Amino acid sequence: MADKKEETAAPEAEGEEGAEKKGGNLGLVIGIIVGIVLIQGALAYLLIPKPVDEAAIRQKAEEDSIKAAIEAETRMGAVTEPIEAVVNVAAGTENERILKAVIILEFEENKKGTFGPELLNRSPRYKDMLIKHLSSLSAKEITDPMAKDNISKEMLRQINASLPPGHGEVSNVLFTTYIIQ
Repeated sequence: MADKKEETAAPEAEGEEGAEKKGGNLGLVIGIIVGIVLIQGALAYLLIPKPVDEAAIRQKAEEDSIKAAIEAETRMGAVTEPIEAVVNVAAGTENERILKAVIILEFEENKKGTFGPELLNRSPRYKDMLIKHLSSLSAKEITDPMAKDNISKEMLRQINASLPPGHGEVSNVLFTTYIIQ
């Protein structure tokens, strides 16, 4: 009799295990489906392009350009020794006017540190360029309110044109003295 009880209890236990297996599989299937849906949702979120706010992009670009302009305006590079020129202002003054100008050249030093010495070696040439340029100007041209800016731009162009390629570039010609007598 005891054997019969064990036999009758055994099928009941097998039936419960079968039910648990079916319920366990259902949970696994639901878990897989939920996982797939979550993964697809995450991929859709990451891959679908977001609407672009062009006004915000333009504003950010404008702010960045303003910051860059302020930084460029306030940053000071390396400078050369002063280059001085004293010339007679010939045209329209009957050689009665004299102009004394002193400039320095602003530049960014290259990684080798050879650009500053290169400019120093060439300073007699730049002095000659400055003297020739200033002596070719009329009294009206040197007294014009924009005279220093015009002279600076022309000297910058001439100096950079005279430099060998690959050495560097002068970024600014700055006046330290500009006296008309």
